[in-house]
Amino acid sequence: MELIVDAADQSSSPDDGLRSRDGRLASRAAHIVGQSWKWLKWPVGLGLLAWLYYSNRVALAQIAAAPKNWTFAVLAFALIGGSNLVTFARWYLLVRAQEFPFRLRDAVRYGFVGLVTNYVAPGSVGGDLFKAWLLARDQSSRRAVAVATVLLDRILGLLALFLVGVVATLLPHHFHESRELQVNTVLLWLGSSAGLVGLALMLIPATTRWGWVNRLPRLPGVGHIVGELIHGVKLYQSKPFKVLAALGLSLVGHAGLITGFYFCALWMQRPWVPDLTAHFVFMPNAELIGVLGMTPGGVGTLEFAIEKAYVLLKPDAVPEDQADAAGLMAAIAFRVVTVAIAAIGGGYYLSSRREISQARSAAQHST
Repeated sequence: MELIVDAADQSSSPDDGLRSRDGRLASRAAHIVGQSWKWLKWPVGLGLLAWLYYSNRVALAQIAAAPKNWTFAVLAFALIGGSNLVTFARWYLLVRAQEFPFRLRDAVRYGFVGLVTNYVAPGSVGGDLFKAWLLARDQSSRRAVAVATVLLDRILGLLALFLVGVVATLLPHHFHESRELQVNTVLLWLGSSAGLVGLALMLIPATTRWGWVNRLPRLPGVGHIVGELIHGVKLYQSKPFKVLAALGLSLVGHAGLITGFYFCALWMQRPWVPDLTAHFVFMPNAELIGVLGMTPGGVGTLEFAIEKAYVLLKPDAVPEDQADAAGLMAAIAFRVVTVAIAAIGGGYYLSSRREISQARSAAQHST
């Protein structure tokens, strides 16, 4: 019997060794790909943007040479900048609902850090990581909950984006309902429905009383963190109006952002631009594509999505190359405005950081 067992062990050991080696090789390959992608994000995004520009270079040159309506540029800057401030206030409400010591000024500073790092941090996973790190750094406890506020802020923002699109699909419109736009509408409704169900489950107190939920804090290793998160959910359940107010701010912020984009398109003074309702219909999924594209700030992927949306929405009388160029030029104008706002915000963050450092230094010297 022992001989049979030994023979079985010996016969299986080469396969086990191969599987183990294959697993190590796969893990190493995944690590190399992940590290490489951190530095390839910018080249990929800029390469896609360059390809879009080259494909529409003649029409873009015509648009660039045409006169511009700078009133719309000012309106776009004001709306997009104000919408970003509204989203910072949304995060502030979510953090304060967790009873963290946190000022609105801090939310603005950290929010601008998120905007800047979306563009200037090579290989970054987005500005949310930096916001989460800055907030957690300021907390002596419940750091997992501090990080979770950033995640909830992003989820509420995405839900509000879908809800804005859903409302737009119910309004009268003049564009042709192609199959692609019908799929866009279905995605908006599915995303909104799933988000509202998830939000309701989070705010219903019964969910944190489920037996399996209360057993989660006893998990080895991660139980303490899970317990903190459950406590954070209970705090939100005790203050549902703050969460709903944050969702309301998100609706206002996204409405302002999309309207700002529409003004960017009008700024370019094209003979044809989709109306505002059409922008509310396609922009939510275009922004989602920009996020899923995994390029810094959605560079390249957002422009591609908007360009294709303009082609889908164009009337028969508008040539496809003109719709292509109009969408790309509007997206570039939007990019210019958002980068300018991020740069101004970065300057605000650096100046306020110096003020805080000076205040701390003065306090130390006085003691």
